[in-house]
Amino acid sequence: MQKYLHLIPNNLSLNFIGKFKYFITFSMVTLALIIVGLWTHGLNYGIDFTGGTVMRIKFNQPHSAESVRKVMEELGEGDASVVGLGDAGQEFMITSRVAKDEKEAKNNLSLSARFVAKVGASEVTVQSIDVVGPKVGAELKSAALRSLFYSVILITIYIWLRFDARFAPGATLAMIHDLVMATGFYMLTGREFTITAIAALLTIAGYSVNDTIVVYDRVREMLKQSGSNLPLSQTINKAINLTLSRTVLTSLVTFVSVVPIIFLCKGEIQSFAIAMCFGILVGTYSTMYIASPFTIYVEKFIEARNGKSKSSRSASKPITV
Repeated sequence: MQKYLHLIPNNLSLNFIGKFKYFITFSMVTLALIIVGLWTHGLNYGIDFTGGTVMRIKFNQPHSAESVRKVMEELGEGDASVVGLGDAGQEFMITSRVAKDEKEAKNNLSLSARFVAKVGASEVTVQSIDVVGPKVGAELKSAALRSLFYSVILITIYIWLRFDARFAPGATLAMIHDLVMATGFYMLTGREFTITAIAALLTIAGYSVNDTIVVYDRVREMLKQSGSNLPLSQTINKAINLTLSRTVLTSLVTFVSVVPIIFLCKGEIQSFAIAMCFGILVGTYSTMYIASPFTIYVEKFIEARNGKSKSSRSASKPITV
């Protein structure tokens, strides 16, 4: 039965480490562009972080999303987001952001009343309405950023305790790489960055670290084997090849569970699913070409430092005749 679980033979010898310089260069350029884009354009924050009104309505007769957007434009809410719910064309989710001004925030409380007055009470029913104030949105944004920061710190400590100082920096760098890449995905696609997006980033971070730990665990086992005199670079390369089948299987199973959500759902859940698919690819990539090569650099740095320490100690010893 186990042989059917090995989609990729264990005797492969693909040279992942030998090509890592090209991929690291690609990642550095991409990360730089994302950071510049975030600095100049920023993210499309949802009402969770900016404040605003979310209103769910239902028409008695089918309508198009364009006609609902036109009504919102006539109400002075041209930036409002309109998402159709279901295939009947009767239910819609309207998201209207508010400015930081308290007066405008209070005016948004009457958005449902203004919409009903515009369309007609006999034509539409407001099923639900939620309002988030600008101050609450700013507090949620700050709390979300803190949660990401603390997660990175705690995962780094865990890897440090689970393995040693050689492995923790690479895993942390790969995790930060994946988080920035996923944030860049939201920036480039223009999808709303909400609390759900933070959940997607945390899930991607966990997936990335899990994939990295599998490779690290195999490397540690190989280093402990008696008679194993391979250099660390060859050991890591072999470990990646040995765990490649497991990586592909895990990615496929995750894709199978996430892809249907992309086609069957809309709104934030759909964005979450798309971000997860993107994160799976980036997490696998970073394990092979970010975390693993950086571990080799850390090993060389430690060896060079230990060599200098030994040299300095031997030089300080007095010469006896």
